[in-house]
Amino acid sequence: MRHIVGFLSGLILAPVLLLACGWAFSHLRSLHAAERGVLEGSGPLVLAGLVGVGVIVALLAVPPRLTPMLPLSVALVLGSATGVALVRGHLLERLPPVPGLEGALDLLPLGVFVPVALVLAATVFVGGRWRRSEEHEVTEEEYFEGLYEEGEERPADKRAEPEAQHVPRHRA
Repeated sequence: MRHIVGFLSGLILAPVLLLACGWAFSHLRSLHAAERGVLEGSGPLVLAGLVGVGVIVALLAVPPRLTPMLPLSVALVLGSATGVALVRGHLLERLPPVPGLEGALDLLPLGVFVPVALVLAATVFVGGRWRRSEEHEVTEEEYFEGLYEEGEERPADKRAEPEAQHVPRHRA
């Protein structure tokens, strides 16, 4: 279930990252055209937006316990948007006008998002992201502790077949 939620969240997060980068690019371009510095006018707000984009990308790529479907879906959307911009750019111009779309349409054909998509897609191959955390497994004794009186039998004691021996799993 966490993989499905992660995939759907990535489908929502990818356009947000794309539009945030486009918004920042258009503002930085207008600051450059007016010959103003980055620390003047709306420059600090743009820098804060770019820092936010960087933090989101880092949080997608780095945490080992995050589902790999979230960064994969973001990578698929960013990579496919770049491909559509290169092959059929006229299709992207049909999108409704939202803040940041003009700058994103300028950045997409340049391939700016391809390295980000590759980094995010590489997280699929990290094996630890596909498994749940098994830091503290509950033993059978801990599970049944306090549930039964001393004279009562546990459900495991009523079985006739022998229990399978627990083999510890080691990570490579």
